[in-house]
Amino acid sequence: MKKGILLFAAVVLTVFAGCKSSAADTLPTISPDEGTLHKPEHPETFTNDKLIFIGDSRTEGIRDAVHDDSIWSCLSSMGYDWMVSTGVPQIEEDIEDNTAVIILMGVNDVYQVDHYIQYINEKAKEWTDMGAVTYFVSVGPVEKDPYVTNEEIEKFNEQMESGLIGVKYIDVYSHLTEKGFSTVDGIHYPDEVSIEIYNYILENLEETTSGIWG
Repeated sequence: MKKGILLFAAVVLTVFAGCKSSAADTLPTISPDEGTLHKPEHPETFTNDKLIFIGDSRTEGIRDAVHDDSIWSCLSSMGYDWMVSTGVPQIEEDIEDNTAVIILMGVNDVYQVDHYIQYINEKAKEWTDMGAVTYFVSVGPVEKDPYVTNEEIEKFNEQMESGLIGVKYIDVYSHLTEKGFSTVDGIHYPDEVSIEIYNYILENLEETTSGIWG
């Protein structure tokens, strides 16, 4: 399976450039309350290395760039309220032993940091008892976004990292600022950056789980 194989941006961009579409294009009738859930076409191929991603439009960008066989629960412009009402509930039946639950939330509502910490800690304890591992991916940096600043994001990330219990923290923010990044509109990343984030997440899954996705 793909879990231990890092994708290379040049190859993936060539293969999938003609396939990428927004959630609005592919699901024009979906509502924010319903959420967007993507599961693999052949779920029976899962053994003990299931990945579940929960996030917003940036997560949609990663999903569309990599086209892998993970479960993706993500929707544009969403935040804490959607995650609690829809994003998490619609994937909980898929969580089992050796599942990695990967959360990429917060850029749309950094002011909800305390709620995020409390809720994710509660769910992480439940999922740990089921044999799953919970990961929180730090909010990535922006470029002149009118709704949130990098200073606000850094404060959010610091509070998340220090407040989360029983959750593996993946510092994408520092990785991108050190490596360099670009955006298409100030907040959303182009495919090559989305793929870089995806690869970095996989690398950290391997490190923190002794390579069960290797």
